[in-house]
Amino acid sequence: MAAPPSATPRGPSLWPMGRADDDASLVEGALATVRSAGGRVTPAKRTLLGILASNPTHLTAEQITALVQRTSPDVAPSTIYRILEELERIGVVEHSHAGKGPTSYHLAHDAHGHLVCERCGKTLEAPTSLFDSLVEQAAGTFGFTVDPHHFAVLGICADCATAS
Repeated sequence: MAAPPSATPRGPSLWPMGRADDDASLVEGALATVRSAGGRVTPAKRTLLGILASNPTHLTAEQITALVQRTSPDVAPSTIYRILEELERIGVVEHSHAGKGPTSYHLAHDAHGHLVCERCGKTLEAPTSLFDSLVEQAAGTFGFTVDPHHFAVLGICADCATAS
């Protein structure tokens, strides 16, 4: 995959592929990254990655655990948390804090920022290019590296603004 957008402070991605056309390709690309980082491919990792690849929304660890346990009830919640930590460490999964809600997770192949409505809770995905100016100004003025994938910008969505 090409290097991540300039707003990404992490350097080149370990993810071996760009945006895939199907869930199976995403899962296989993620598993290739696990292998190249020296990790083991387990049925629980494969299931978890399949859930993240096939789900268009961000999921909390609790939601991921519930979905994994539907097909693999023997997988403990602690195992899910360890897998998420490993996958995040090697660059396959990212977590974000979308406003006042719990931490959510998504595959890192499609990095983006988040805009969260403080009234209705709607979360909009925003390209990292939206945050380029902030990233540059924070670095130039304060020597601070911003990770726009990790946080959400709070405000009011267009629907709520017109309903007022």
